[in-house]
Amino acid sequence: MSDPDSTPRPEGAPPRFLPALDYIPDPMQEETAVGDPEDDTSPQGRRGRDLFRSGLRIPLAALAFLGAVALVGTLVARGDVAAQKAPDSPASAAAPAAPPIAAGEAYAFRQLDIHPDRMHGKYFAGAFLTDASPEAAAEGDMMSDFRWRLEMFRKAYGVDDNFTIRAYDGRNGRELDAVTLTGMRNAYRASGSVNWDEVNRARRTATTELRQKLQAAGIPRKDIVIRWGYKDNSLEARSRDNHFVEYEAQLARRLGLSLLTTEIGTVETFNQDHLISSAGARSRYQMMPDILSMFNVERYNVPLAGGGSVGVAEELHPLLSMEPALMLVRAYSNAVGHELPGISAYHAGVANIHKLYREYLRANPLAVRSNLHVSDAYMWGITDGFEKVDAVSSFGPHSRIYVLKAYGALRATEDQVIDPSETARVERVQVRAGERVTLERILAALESVDQRLDWSYADGDTAYERFRQLNPHIKLPMAPGTSGVPDRGNLVLTSAAGGEPIRFFLPAGAVEAMKRTGLDVIGEMTSFDEDTFVLDPSEVTPTDREYQALVDDIGQFGFTRANKARLETLYSSMNALARQNPDSRYRQTQSKIIGIHRMFWRTSAFESLVSTRENLLSINPLDLRNDSLASGPLPAPIF
Repeated sequence: MSDPDSTPRPEGAPPRFLPALDYIPDPMQEETAVGDPEDDTSPQGRRGRDLFRSGLRIPLAALAFLGAVALVGTLVARGDVAAQKAPDSPASAAAPAAPPIAAGEAYAFRQLDIHPDRMHGKYFAGAFLTDASPEAAAEGDMMSDFRWRLEMFRKAYGVDDNFTIRAYDGRNGRELDAVTLTGMRNAYRASGSVNWDEVNRARRTATTELRQKLQAAGIPRKDIVIRWGYKDNSLEARSRDNHFVEYEAQLARRLGLSLLTTEIGTVETFNQDHLISSAGARSRYQMMPDILSMFNVERYNVPLAGGGSVGVAEELHPLLSMEPALMLVRAYSNAVGHELPGISAYHAGVANIHKLYREYLRANPLAVRSNLHVSDAYMWGITDGFEKVDAVSSFGPHSRIYVLKAYGALRATEDQVIDPSETARVERVQVRAGERVTLERILAALESVDQRLDWSYADGDTAYERFRQLNPHIKLPMAPGTSGVPDRGNLVLTSAAGGEPIRFFLPAGAVEAMKRTGLDVIGEMTSFDEDTFVLDPSEVTPTDREYQALVDDIGQFGFTRANKARLETLYSSMNALARQNPDSRYRQTQSKIIGIHRMFWRTSAFESLVSTRENLLSINPLDLRNDSLASGPLPAPIF
């Protein structure tokens, strides 16, 4: 990064970069912040879970059909269609068009039209189209600050390895120093193995020493911004996602989202399915158990033929937890008017984003009469306005950087090739009601045709070991040196256990192969292939298009009582369509998404935002000036 102070600035002019408001006054800056669970409306928070329970009215049986939000036009696989249409923005920047990619062809995220640089280039004044450029003299402070933060996390996730610590001056964006744990790095490069907990302990010690050194040099502690490198973890996360990332991209496209959503697992856990947070959040996407249950992602026990049972934790399988996570992002994005604050809401809660918007209006009262877009307010909330937002909400330092971390993680791997031949091609199945079959019998049937089956990434020596690999959510024991199914792994598979559907995965073509051997016991079956998340445009109704139009209007700061009435009407229509089409995955998904959206538009935070907007519109514009409402009551309205 060049020295931003190299360009002379007029006397008395504000600094190009804002103070280091994302500084966390704690030596363990990179650890997860703990907030009040009563105020947390995210999937991890208690209050958010209570809101879900009270606000959703869709039968749980319908929640298994997850998938899509209304899109205008035809959606097909990957990069041969335009991204979801978004409302106009004051920005004029545009990204180059994405070339089409043929089905089955290898590609990289950088090539796709749903890359955020293309989807969101018209927002945030084109900040996503270029790296940070402190020398751009014409830029305002807010844009300089935003681009600086994007660049800082691009470097942290895509350039600096896990043995690097970098320090910045939060007053002007200047890089102060960088420290590398050379000995630990060399040992890792030589052996290929490492204990990251030990590395992080060493980084905390080095961080303290670096901060003390900079303070001794005259840099105030509050202005020292420390960023740890995460390139190694980012690459590991992509490796763990290698067999599923194509489905994340497909699902993001189906839901009208950008590739930023594919990095939620990276930001939350580096795609480690087994991690459980101190609050109890589970899966690589870190959702609380009751939120998972609302999407029919359950825990239960499956009996064994010889007695006893085996535990099942469905959140451990990405193909069971992926859709709930991205559907939440879509619903949150609809409720706040744009994907980026929607991703932020996944961490901070929708109510906090509504509070951010409210504070933006109070700080910029003239904006309510302008061609305003929520992206402007969100960018203000993580730059100029952060202190104001932080003071009245639980939108804290970690919430502030959540989207920036996702962007950095995406930039770290955007050029890595995704080979569709390595994607998991499997069948998610459930035994037909009334049937009963052991795992031993299923695998015996498959072994007779095993040479013609492609078990995808499962490469165990036996059919049992390969089944274990395809089903990490079922806690089956290992069986080294055993040719058959061990007694402690011989499941008795039925339609359900304890009222919960028993869902498991088989290689592509397995159901038909079983039938040819005379074993016809599978009821429901979902194939995961290149067409899994392709939307049939004939399913899109005028109601879906009206909902999309409403979401577009919300993006233009359409938090009004008239739009709330539109939402209520559309909610009723969507539920009616879902009841009329109980087997339509699309219809059940649309009903689910609008139900979550409606829930958050019935909260006190939303009402406060609407009232603030109404009050500002009722006041004579001559009595308003920007920053006039930063503190104190609103001026008297015009009656």
